Amino acid sequence: MKKTLVIIAHPEVESSSVQRFLIDSIKELPCVDHYLLREETPDVLADRVKLKQYQRIIFQFPMYWYSAPYILKKWLDEVFSVEFAENHLTDKELGIVVSLGLSEQNFASGRSEKYTLSEIFRPFEALANKCHMIFLPIFSIPLFSYLEEKEKKKLLIAYEQYLTKENLATFQSKETWFKEKLNHMIEGNTEEKEKLANILSVMEANREELEDLLVIVKEMRLEE
Repeated sequence: MKKTLVIIAHPEVESSSVQRFLIDSIKELPCVDHYLLREETPDVLADRVKLKQYQRIIFQFPMYWYSAPYILKKWLDEVFSVEFAENHLTDKELGIVVSLGLSEQNFASGRSEKYTLSEIFRPFEALANKCHMIFLPIFSIPLFSYLEEKEKKKLLIAYEQYLTKENLATFQSKETWFKEKLNHMIEGNTEEKEKLANILSVMEANREELEDLLVIVKEMRLEE
């Protein structure tokens, strides 16, 4: 599993319900660490050493006037350099997790905000390109304070997948992620071990059935 570093850029993170929710959700995740940016001048050498240790780097922040908070821009200006990027960031993954005060439907041509999130955050994609990094799809969290408990649970799963799942938009990659998650839970949960093992068995049985169906479909195509 790839090691992921979540770099949190929020000037008042302690009072942010969405940031506290996200930070708490990753405390027990293996191979995922978070790094909270502060106003003071960063330790450039130490931060560069830290970045070298991870394969996936995530910038997490609230959207301020169609961009990231100044604290992230300041950190980038001081820690990133062309020489450092070319020698140490090539082929790493870069993603952004952004919280919004509006529904994502507003970010589209003909809607109130006019532009999509991909257009608004194009500078981060340009940064990834300059650093020879792989830019991940944007993970947006609109209107967190209005989410119901069930929606927050769905958000939690999607967020964990964004941080840890292979960057493949396929059903099988999601299935593999869930299996790994279940195996990890089985190892650390003796009370629910049997129940979790049964769920895993059902998933594996369904996978075999699905693979059989795929073989039949391929054979039908060959006969056409």
